[in-house]
Amino acid sequence: MKPVSRTLFLLVTLCCSAILLTALPAPGASQNVWEALQQAPTDPCNWSGFYIGFNVGGNWNHFDLSKQHSDLDLQQQFYQLINGDQEGGGGTEGEETAFTTFQIRGHSETNLQTIGGGQTGFKMQFGHFVFGVEGGMQGNGSSIDSQHKEFQENEVFLITRQQFVTAETDFKNQRTAETTWNGTVGGNIGFCWNRFLFYAAGGAAFTDMQFSSMNTADTSFFGFIGDGDGTTHPAVRRITGGPRQGESFIGEIVSTKNRTQNDVLTGYYAGGGTMYQLTNLVSVGMEYRHVGYGDQGEHLMGGNGPVFSSNDNLHLSADQVLFKVNIIVGPFGH
Repeated sequence: MKPVSRTLFLLVTLCCSAILLTALPAPGASQNVWEALQQAPTDPCNWSGFYIGFNVGGNWNHFDLSKQHSDLDLQQQFYQLINGDQEGGGGTEGEETAFTTFQIRGHSETNLQTIGGGQTGFKMQFGHFVFGVEGGMQGNGSSIDSQHKEFQENEVFLITRQQFVTAETDFKNQRTAETTWNGTVGGNIGFCWNRFLFYAAGGAAFTDMQFSSMNTADTSFFGFIGDGDGTTHPAVRRITGGPRQGESFIGEIVSTKNRTQNDVLTGYYAGGGTMYQLTNLVSVGMEYRHVGYGDQGEHLMGGNGPVFSSNDNLHLSADQVLFKVNIIVGPFGH
Protein backbone atom coordinates (compact mmCIF):
# COMPACT_ATOMS: atom_id res chain seq x y z
CA MET A 1 0.00 0.00 0.00
CA LYS A 2 1.43 3.38 -0.99
CA PRO A 3 2.10 6.12 1.60
CA VAL A 4 -0.86 8.16 0.30
CA SER A 5 -3.18 5.18 0.75
CA ARG A 6 -1.87 4.51 4.26
CA THR A 7 -2.45 8.16 5.19
CA LEU A 8 -6.02 8.07 3.85
CA PHE A 9 -6.73 4.84 5.73
CA LEU A 10 -5.45 6.39 8.96
CA LEU A 11 -7.55 9.54 8.49
CA VAL A 12 -10.70 7.52 7.83
CA THR A 13 -10.03 5.37 10.91
CA LEU A 14 -9.67 8.52 13.02
CA CYS A 15 -12.94 9.91 11.62
CA CYS A 16 -14.76 6.68 12.47
CA SER A 17 -13.37 6.81 15.98
CA ALA A 18 -14.46 10.43 16.34
CA ILE A 19 -18.04 9.62 15.32
CA LEU A 20 -18.20 6.74 17.77
CA LEU A 21 -16.84 8.91 20.55
CA THR A 22 -19.47 11.58 19.86
CA ALA A 23 -22.08 8.97 20.68
CA LEU A 24 -20.77 8.68 24.23
CA PRO A 25 -22.38 11.07 26.78
CA ALA A 26 -19.52 13.19 28.11
CA PRO A 27 -20.03 14.73 31.56
CA GLY A 28 -22.18 17.84 31.29
CA ALA A 29 -22.94 17.24 27.59
CA SER A 30 -26.42 17.92 26.25
CA GLN A 31 -28.71 14.90 26.71
CA ASN A 32 -30.63 15.98 23.59
CA VAL A 33 -27.66 15.13 21.35
CA TRP A 34 -27.17 11.81 23.09
CA GLU A 35 -30.84 10.92 22.74
CA ALA A 36 -30.87 11.89 19.04
CA LEU A 37 -27.93 9.62 18.36
CA GLN A 38 -29.41 6.73 20.33
CA GLN A 39 -32.97 6.86 19.09
CA ALA A 40 -34.08 5.11 15.94
CA PRO A 41 -35.65 7.46 13.37
CA THR A 42 -39.18 8.38 14.50
CA ASP A 43 -40.11 8.52 10.81
CA PRO A 44 -38.08 5.70 9.25
CA CYS A 45 -38.50 7.21 5.80
CA ASN A 46 -37.26 10.77 6.20
CA TRP A 47 -34.14 11.73 4.22
CA SER A 48 -34.57 15.48 3.67
CA GLY A 49 -31.79 17.83 4.71
CA PHE A 50 -28.20 18.95 4.31
CA TYR A 51 -25.49 16.44 5.17
CA ILE A 52 -21.73 15.98 5.29
CA GLY A 53 -19.81 12.73 5.46
CA PHE A 54 -16.75 10.69 4.60
CA ASN A 55 -16.03 7.64 2.49
CA VAL A 56 -13.43 4.91 2.07
CA GLY A 57 -13.17 2.13 -0.47
CA GLY A 58 -11.38 0.63 -3.44
CA ASN A 59 -10.60 2.12 -6.85
CA TRP A 60 -9.67 0.25 -10.03
CA ASN A 61 -8.05 2.67 -12.50
CA HIS A 62 -7.90 1.30 -16.06
CA PHE A 63 -5.03 2.88 -18.05
CA ASP A 64 -4.67 2.36 -21.81
CA LEU A 65 -1.63 3.83 -23.60
CA SER A 66 -1.73 3.83 -27.39
CA LYS A 67 0.99 2.69 -29.77
CA GLN A 68 3.72 5.25 -30.37
CA HIS A 69 6.85 5.60 -32.48
CA SER A 70 10.10 7.50 -32.08
CA ASP A 71 12.35 8.56 -34.97
CA LEU A 72 16.12 8.87 -34.58
CA ASP A 73 18.25 10.99 -36.93
CA LEU A 74 21.47 8.97 -37.01
CA GLN A 75 23.32 11.50 -39.16
CA GLN A 76 22.54 14.35 -36.76
CA GLN A 77 23.58 12.13 -33.88
CA PHE A 78 26.89 11.30 -35.60
CA TYR A 79 27.83 14.93 -36.22
CA GLN A 80 26.93 15.82 -32.65
CA LEU A 81 29.40 13.13 -31.59
CA ILE A 82 32.15 14.40 -33.89
CA ASN A 83 31.57 18.11 -33.14
CA GLY A 84 30.88 17.60 -29.43
CA ASP A 85 27.72 19.67 -29.86
CA GLN A 86 24.70 18.13 -28.15
CA GLU A 87 22.45 20.91 -29.46
CA GLY A 88 23.85 21.11 -33.00
CA GLY A 89 22.18 20.30 -36.28
CA GLY A 90 22.63 17.23 -38.42
CA GLY A 91 25.42 16.95 -40.95
CA THR A 92 26.21 19.79 -43.28
CA GLU A 93 23.98 22.06 -45.29
CA GLY A 94 22.27 20.23 -48.13
CA GLU A 95 23.08 16.77 -46.75
CA GLU A 96 20.14 14.42 -46.32
CA THR A 97 19.29 13.11 -42.89
CA ALA A 98 19.18 9.37 -42.10
CA PHE A 99 16.18 8.42 -39.96
CA THR A 100 15.42 5.11 -38.33
CA THR A 101 12.17 4.37 -36.49
CA PHE A 102 11.45 2.51 -33.25
CA GLN A 103 7.91 1.19 -32.82
CA ILE A 104 6.60 1.33 -29.23
CA ARG A 105 3.76 -1.07 -28.47
CA GLY A 106 0.60 -0.06 -26.62
CA HIS A 107 0.17 -0.83 -22.95
CA SER A 108 -2.96 -1.53 -20.87
CA GLU A 109 -2.99 -1.99 -17.11
CA THR A 110 -5.46 -1.91 -14.21
CA ASN A 111 -4.22 -0.53 -10.90
CA LEU A 112 -6.07 -1.17 -7.61
CA GLN A 113 -5.67 1.29 -4.73
CA THR A 114 -7.42 2.19 -1.48
CA ILE A 115 -9.10 5.60 -1.67
CA GLY A 116 -10.86 7.84 0.81
CA GLY A 117 -12.32 11.31 1.11
CA GLY A 118 -15.48 13.23 1.90
CA GLN A 119 -18.79 14.34 0.44
CA THR A 120 -21.52 16.87 1.10
CA GLY A 121 -24.96 17.34 -0.35
CA PHE A 122 -28.66 18.04 0.07
CA LYS A 123 -31.74 15.82 -0.30
CA MET A 124 -35.44 16.60 -0.67
CA GLN A 125 -38.17 14.01 -0.29
CA PHE A 126 -41.59 13.73 -1.96
CA GLY A 127 -43.45 10.75 -0.56
CA HIS A 128 -41.18 7.77 -0.98
CA PHE A 129 -39.08 9.43 -3.71
CA VAL A 130 -35.88 11.24 -2.76
CA PHE A 131 -33.97 13.68 -4.97
CA GLY A 132 -30.55 15.10 -4.17
CA VAL A 133 -27.32 16.71 -5.29
CA GLU A 134 -23.86 15.76 -4.03
CA GLY A 135 -20.23 16.72 -4.46
CA GLY A 136 -17.19 14.90 -3.18
CA MET A 137 -13.47 14.34 -3.49
CA GLN A 138 -11.18 11.39 -2.85
CA GLY A 139 -7.45 10.95 -2.58
CA ASN A 140 -6.63 8.54 -5.40
CA GLY A 141 -2.92 7.74 -5.74
CA SER A 142 -2.58 5.45 -8.75
CA SER A 143 0.14 4.97 -11.38
CA ILE A 144 1.43 2.67 -14.13
CA ASP A 145 4.78 2.27 -15.86
CA SER A 146 5.46 1.04 -19.42
CA GLN A 147 8.92 0.17 -20.76
CA HIS A 148 10.16 -0.70 -24.25
CA LYS A 149 13.67 -1.72 -25.36
CA GLU A 150 14.94 -2.30 -28.90
CA PHE A 151 18.28 -2.78 -30.66
CA GLN A 152 18.95 -1.75 -34.26
CA GLU A 153 21.98 -1.78 -36.52
CA ASN A 154 21.98 0.62 -39.47
CA GLU A 155 24.41 1.93 -42.09
CA VAL A 156 24.68 5.63 -42.77
CA PHE A 157 26.42 7.15 -45.81
CA LEU A 158 28.23 10.42 -45.03
CA ILE A 159 28.53 12.61 -48.09
CA THR A 160 31.16 14.85 -46.51
CA ARG A 161 33.36 11.81 -45.69
CA GLN A 162 32.49 9.77 -48.78
CA GLN A 163 32.10 6.64 -46.66
CA PHE A 164 29.66 4.50 -44.76
CA VAL A 165 29.54 4.19 -40.99
CA THR A 166 27.74 1.51 -39.00
CA ALA A 167 25.42 2.70 -36.23
CA GLU A 168 24.45 0.30 -33.43
CA THR A 169 21.64 1.74 -31.30
CA ASP A 170 20.20 0.61 -27.98
CA PHE A 171 16.86 2.40 -27.66
CA LYS A 172 14.83 2.63 -24.45
CA ASN A 173 11.41 4.17 -23.88
CA GLN A 174 9.65 4.60 -20.55
CA ARG A 175 6.15 6.03 -20.13
CA THR A 176 4.42 6.69 -16.81
CA ALA A 177 0.91 7.90 -15.99
CA GLU A 178 -0.12 8.94 -12.48
CA THR A 179 -3.17 10.36 -10.67
CA THR A 180 -3.41 11.68 -7.08
CA TRP A 181 -7.06 12.73 -6.65
CA ASN A 182 -10.53 12.58 -8.21
CA GLY A 183 -13.73 14.57 -7.64
CA THR A 184 -17.40 14.30 -8.58
CA VAL A 185 -20.39 16.65 -8.79
CA GLY A 186 -23.81 15.28 -9.68
CA GLY A 187 -27.31 14.29 -8.72
CA ASN A 188 -29.16 11.26 -7.43
CA ILE A 189 -32.70 9.91 -7.33
CA GLY A 190 -33.92 7.20 -4.99
CA PHE A 191 -36.74 5.34 -3.35
CA CYS A 192 -36.94 4.96 0.43
CA TRP A 193 -38.47 2.03 2.26
CA ASN A 194 -38.42 1.70 6.03
CA ARG A 195 -34.88 2.80 7.00
CA PHE A 196 -33.39 2.01 3.57
CA LEU A 197 -32.77 4.33 0.63
CA PHE A 198 -32.05 2.79 -2.78
CA TYR A 199 -30.74 5.25 -5.35
CA ALA A 200 -29.06 5.84 -8.71
CA ALA A 201 -26.47 8.59 -9.16
CA GLY A 202 -24.53 10.28 -11.95
CA GLY A 203 -22.81 13.47 -13.00
CA ALA A 204 -19.43 15.00 -13.86
CA ALA A 205 -16.09 13.56 -12.74
CA PHE A 206 -12.63 15.12 -12.57
CA THR A 207 -9.10 13.85 -11.96
CA ASP A 208 -5.53 15.03 -12.31
CA MET A 209 -3.10 13.28 -14.66
CA GLN A 210 0.68 13.49 -14.97
CA PHE A 211 2.11 11.82 -18.06
CA SER A 212 5.85 11.38 -18.67
CA SER A 213 7.70 10.00 -21.68
CA MET A 214 11.46 9.33 -21.56
CA ASN A 215 13.40 8.22 -24.65
CA THR A 216 17.09 7.29 -24.71
CA ALA A 217 19.10 6.39 -27.83
CA ASP A 218 22.59 5.05 -27.05
CA THR A 219 24.46 4.72 -30.37
CA SER A 220 27.97 3.42 -31.10
CA PHE A 221 29.51 4.30 -34.50
CA PHE A 222 32.05 2.17 -36.40
CA GLY A 223 33.97 3.10 -39.60
CA PHE A 224 36.79 1.92 -41.87
CA ILE A 225 40.46 2.83 -41.45
CA GLY A 226 42.03 4.50 -44.50
CA ASP A 227 40.42 3.95 -47.88
CA GLY A 228 39.07 0.51 -47.00
CA ASP A 229 35.88 -0.16 -48.92
CA GLY A 230 33.92 2.67 -47.34
CA THR A 231 32.42 3.73 -50.67
CA THR A 232 31.02 0.28 -51.39
CA HIS A 233 27.30 0.29 -52.07
CA PRO A 234 25.43 -0.89 -48.96
CA ALA A 235 23.73 -3.67 -50.93
CA VAL A 236 27.12 -5.35 -51.30
CA ARG A 237 27.82 -5.33 -47.55
CA ARG A 238 26.05 -7.65 -45.12
CA ILE A 239 25.22 -6.46 -41.60
CA THR A 240 26.30 -9.16 -39.18
CA GLY A 241 26.42 -7.26 -35.88
CA GLY A 242 29.40 -5.64 -34.19
CA PRO A 243 32.40 -4.06 -35.93
CA ARG A 244 33.45 -5.85 -39.13
CA GLN A 245 36.95 -6.62 -40.27
CA GLY A 246 38.83 -3.41 -40.96
CA GLU A 247 36.35 -1.24 -39.05
CA SER A 248 37.36 0.91 -36.09
CA PHE A 249 35.30 2.28 -33.22
CA ILE A 250 34.58 5.98 -33.80
CA GLY A 251 32.68 6.81 -30.63
CA GLU A 252 29.49 6.54 -28.63
CA ILE A 253 26.78 9.14 -27.99
CA VAL A 254 23.67 9.08 -25.84
CA SER A 255 20.71 11.24 -26.94
CA THR A 256 17.58 11.76 -24.86
CA LYS A 257 14.13 13.28 -25.30
CA ASN A 258 12.02 13.67 -22.15
CA ARG A 259 8.60 15.27 -21.83
CA THR A 260 6.15 15.68 -18.92
CA GLN A 261 2.58 16.89 -19.28
CA ASN A 262 0.08 17.72 -16.51
CA ASP A 263 -3.66 17.73 -17.20
CA VAL A 264 -7.01 17.83 -15.43
CA LEU A 265 -9.29 15.30 -17.11
CA THR A 266 -13.07 15.78 -17.22
CA GLY A 267 -15.53 12.94 -17.68
CA TYR A 268 -18.65 11.37 -16.18
CA TYR A 269 -19.67 8.93 -13.48
CA ALA A 270 -22.72 6.70 -13.14
CA GLY A 271 -23.74 4.18 -10.53
CA GLY A 272 -25.91 3.60 -7.53
CA GLY A 273 -26.11 2.33 -4.00
CA THR A 274 -28.07 1.93 -0.82
CA MET A 275 -28.05 3.81 2.51
CA TYR A 276 -29.39 2.76 5.92
CA GLN A 277 -30.43 5.11 8.75
CA LEU A 278 -28.69 4.18 11.98
CA THR A 279 -30.13 7.10 13.94
CA ASN A 280 -31.93 10.40 13.42
CA LEU A 281 -28.59 11.92 12.38
CA VAL A 282 -26.35 9.18 10.96
CA SER A 283 -26.73 6.94 7.91
CA VAL A 284 -24.32 4.47 6.34
CA GLY A 285 -24.22 2.70 3.00
CA MET A 286 -22.38 1.34 -0.01
CA GLU A 287 -22.06 2.88 -3.46
CA TYR A 288 -20.69 1.67 -6.81
CA ARG A 289 -19.50 4.06 -9.55
CA HIS A 290 -18.16 3.62 -13.04
CA VAL A 291 -16.09 6.64 -14.06
CA GLY A 292 -15.04 7.49 -17.63
CA TYR A 293 -12.51 10.20 -18.44
CA GLY A 294 -12.26 9.51 -22.18
CA ASP A 295 -9.15 9.98 -24.32
CA GLN A 296 -6.42 12.52 -23.68
CA GLY A 297 -3.79 13.38 -26.29
CA GLU A 298 -0.24 13.74 -24.97
CA HIS A 299 1.73 16.21 -27.10
CA LEU A 300 5.29 14.95 -27.37
CA MET A 301 6.37 16.31 -30.77
CA GLY A 302 8.80 19.20 -31.00
CA GLY A 303 12.41 19.98 -30.24
CA ASN A 304 15.58 19.78 -32.30
CA GLY A 305 16.22 16.06 -32.10
CA PRO A 306 18.01 13.88 -32.89
CA VAL A 307 15.19 11.95 -31.13
CA PHE A 308 11.70 12.82 -32.39
CA SER A 309 8.76 11.23 -30.52
CA SER A 310 5.26 11.02 -31.95
CA ASN A 311 2.26 12.17 -29.94
CA ASP A 312 0.63 9.65 -27.62
CA ASN A 313 -2.94 8.97 -26.54
CA LEU A 314 -4.11 7.96 -23.05
CA HIS A 315 -7.51 6.47 -22.20
CA LEU A 316 -8.53 6.37 -18.52
CA SER A 317 -11.57 4.88 -16.80
CA ALA A 318 -12.24 3.61 -13.27
CA ASP A 319 -14.53 1.49 -11.13
CA GLN A 320 -15.07 2.47 -7.49
CA VAL A 321 -16.75 0.82 -4.50
CA LEU A 322 -17.23 3.16 -1.53
CA PHE A 323 -18.41 2.75 2.04
CA LYS A 324 -20.10 6.05 3.00
CA VAL A 325 -21.13 7.67 6.27
CA ASN A 326 -23.42 10.74 6.22
CA ILE A 327 -24.39 13.04 9.08
CA ILE A 328 -27.47 15.28 8.84
CA VAL A 329 -26.63 18.92 9.70
CA GLY A 330 -30.06 20.48 8.90
CA PRO A 331 -32.03 22.64 8.55
CA PHE A 332 -34.59 20.20 7.13
CA GLY A 333 -35.40 16.68 8.20
CA HIS A 334 -34.93 15.33 11.70
